[in-house]
Amino acid sequence: MTITGLRTLDHSLSVTQEWLKDVAEEMGLIDQQEAFVATRAVLHTLRDRLTVDEAAHFAAQLPILLQGVYYHDWTPRGKPVKMRSKEEFYAAVEEKLMSQYSPIEATRAVLNVIQSRMPCGQIDSIKNILPEELRDLWPA
Repeated sequence: MTITGLRTLDHSLSVTQEWLKDVAEEMGLIDQQEAFVATRAVLHTLRDRLTVDEAAHFAAQLPILLQGVYYHDWTPRGKPVKMRSKEEFYAAVEEKLMSQYSPIEATRAVLNVIQSRMPCGQIDSIKNILPEELRDLWPA
């Protein structure tokens, strides 16, 4: 049985739920809605720090539904936003979380899930364009 009647969307919904379940587990959350809020905040912060080309390459690796979340409210003009330190990255995540969760915890959880679910080459490509201190946000 399908939810939407479209196999592609049903598959994307299923994969997105798996990602959110993993984020929820990493953060010790019960509700996938809370994991969605954290995932969106970190994805938007990362997206805004990437070049336009790299942001598009990264998005192509996300499940279709998360691609929509990723691109929501995006304005490519003025990108990348200059964030050179972890503190600047965490501050941007915190602003998007509206102090609902720890930005450090949210960043750690979401980047762990991304790293476990995305091709290694894509993650390495992203790391290589980030300043050294921001590379350290990713799991070893």
